[in-house]
Amino acid sequence: MAVKKKYSSIHSRLLITSLLPLTLLCIVLASYMISSQRTVLLANLHNTGAVAAQQISSNAEFALYSNNPEMLMDLGESVLDIPAANGVLFYNASQDTSVAIGDLARDIIPVPDTYEFGKPLFIDHHWYFYSRVTLTPPALEDYDEGRAPEADALGWVVIAFTDEILEEQYREGIFAILLVSTLGLLVAAWLSMRIGRSISRPVESLTGVVESMEAGNLTNLAIEDGPAEVRKLASGINQLATTVRQSNVRLQSEVARATAQLQITLIELEEAMEAQDQFLARMSHELRTPLTAVIGFSKLLSIETDAAKRDENLRIIGMSSNMLLTMIDDILEFSKARVGGFSLEKISFYIEPWVADLMSIHRQRAEAKGLTLNYRIADDVPKVLIGDPVRFIQVISNLLSNAIKFTDAGSVTVEIGCLRNEEGKVTLQCSVTDTGKGIEEAKIPTLFDPFSQEDTSINRRFGGAGLGLSICKNLAHAMGGEISVHSVVEEGSRFSFTCELLENKTPNSDNLLRAPAHADSPEQLLTGVTILVAEDNAFNQKLIVRLLTRYGANCLTANNGQEAIDIASQLHVDAIVMDIHMPIVDGVTASETIIQQSGESPPIIALTADVTMAERERLTSAGTAKLLLKPVNEDELINSITSVMARYSAAPTSKGAGLLSTVVPVEELKTALYQSLDRLDEQLRNNENASLREIVHDLMGLSGLYGMTELRDMVMAFRADYGSLDAEKNLIRVQQIRQHIEGFLISE
Repeated sequence: MAVKKKYSSIHSRLLITSLLPLTLLCIVLASYMISSQRTVLLANLHNTGAVAAQQISSNAEFALYSNNPEMLMDLGESVLDIPAANGVLFYNASQDTSVAIGDLARDIIPVPDTYEFGKPLFIDHHWYFYSRVTLTPPALEDYDEGRAPEADALGWVVIAFTDEILEEQYREGIFAILLVSTLGLLVAAWLSMRIGRSISRPVESLTGVVESMEAGNLTNLAIEDGPAEVRKLASGINQLATTVRQSNVRLQSEVARATAQLQITLIELEEAMEAQDQFLARMSHELRTPLTAVIGFSKLLSIETDAAKRDENLRIIGMSSNMLLTMIDDILEFSKARVGGFSLEKISFYIEPWVADLMSIHRQRAEAKGLTLNYRIADDVPKVLIGDPVRFIQVISNLLSNAIKFTDAGSVTVEIGCLRNEEGKVTLQCSVTDTGKGIEEAKIPTLFDPFSQEDTSINRRFGGAGLGLSICKNLAHAMGGEISVHSVVEEGSRFSFTCELLENKTPNSDNLLRAPAHADSPEQLLTGVTILVAEDNAFNQKLIVRLLTRYGANCLTANNGQEAIDIASQLHVDAIVMDIHMPIVDGVTASETIIQQSGESPPIIALTADVTMAERERLTSAGTAKLLLKPVNEDELINSITSVMARYSAAPTSKGAGLLSTVVPVEELKTALYQSLDRLDEQLRNNENASLREIVHDLMGLSGLYGMTELRDMVMAFRADYGSLDAEKNLIRVQQIRQHIEGFLISE
């Protein structure tokens, strides 16, 4: 019992606490130093051996080549001057002879047939360092670029190093390290005992007080008497007792507060999960109106015979599709951030057609419920504005849809007025007034919150996700305005919002964005143009091909990136419409490959539904000329094709003598044409299609001179067909072009 008490005293514990870590530290440091010393010694031995082997192999090149044993003996003797070296062996591969110097023989070392040169071999307390002896041929100035002369292997050399010196140095280092560590540990023990006694004796006098406090008697305080250290310790014990008493009170309070906070967090988490479930289950609110218009007017279009009404139906379908796409983007943005952050366009547009078409979309629903649908645009509202018409109409559409939904009788009116027009900056006030059931005043403050509806029966009766008014609020803020509501129960509601637009005082009718219309297609716009459509979705591929064919284009199709690469390398195409996400080879890789192919690569228009910055950077790096987002917009696609092909346009043609006929002599033109045809003949006969596109491009440019429109048509026809014809038929076509040139230039 006395022994146990002895070793549990504070003095013993201080001594053990100080000496035990120090002892472990000394052991670790000694072990590390011993290990490091051995590593350093071994590394020095390896470096010495490797350098010696490399140097002796370089110096032995001539001696081994000439099979001169005396010279090899001299080289070996020079190596034995190294303290640890005790043997050198030279091996002549061509003569299968060896020369050994020192305590080393060929039969006691392994032959390095399967040995990796550059790494030493340890056998029986000896390190063996191998190095090849090669004969390097003299440098030549006229050897093929990229191929260096190869060295001939003459044999190898091995140097033996004993590890006796290394072990002796290692033992001496261990002794020194242990001696220093032991002395340091003894000094530390002596200091620990002295310091421990000075601390333990005063503290032991307070043991009784501490034991009393351990028993729970916090009122029994220590007497602050004795040396300064003991007084401070006693004071600290007394403060600790007071602090513990106060902490018990605070702990109970903190536990109660944390419990309440946890309950609040759980409630918020449940609300967030419920909101997510509502969003996923009821997001159709913002999609039904334009989707209903697309479906309804598509059915009307199939049975309508009046051309004017068909055009109106097509215009409304186009506008509804754009609104549907915009709403889908908004819902996705809302699901990520639940704030504004909408990106707005700055486009010139007529306000009257947009509002009129919007009313046409909703009029069928209103008339089905017996409602009167009206709109008024004040005279002071500018006819042409600059802003985002889709976002502007989207707000009105959401408010108008809600008004029709919650109005059973009476009317719904849309009014647009001008609050201010200062230096071309226009502030509009738009309102939607209905004679519906109205909204209780208590419900109005939360009306614009996400997923908020007046009561739970609304969703059962009318559907919707409760996002419409929230999106309207964010859009109004994005356009620099506010949204408000005034409602009286059983009388009706008036939703108003303001927005800031710009007035276009000098409108250019060519650049104005009108309400989406289905104009007559210029069928000759892409006549003679061959376009490759690379799209793995069969429906999208068919849609794009039909669209381009309506404009006169010849279309080739590819179902994946590899097919696009093959077609672009074998056939002539003027442009490529490339879907980015395709099987086998994706669109980005296919674009890079096509652009890197020899010859002039066609411009590539990329189609993607991924609009991230990383995707844009990938496409830009790949070298694509344009990036269009899905779903494909007809006008954007056609405009993109014509713009990227502008640099490929041939010289202007006319019915007269041609633009450059006055400065280009006939003989020079004839020579240039025949040179191009000769190159074309050669490429076709040798089945080399790499430069065909470039040659045909040159011929089209030359055909614009002297009004040779028929020649240009023949070249365009050849360009469109040569990939699908065999070499013999292509040569016949070239001969026909040559005969046409001869007849035309002779007549000139």
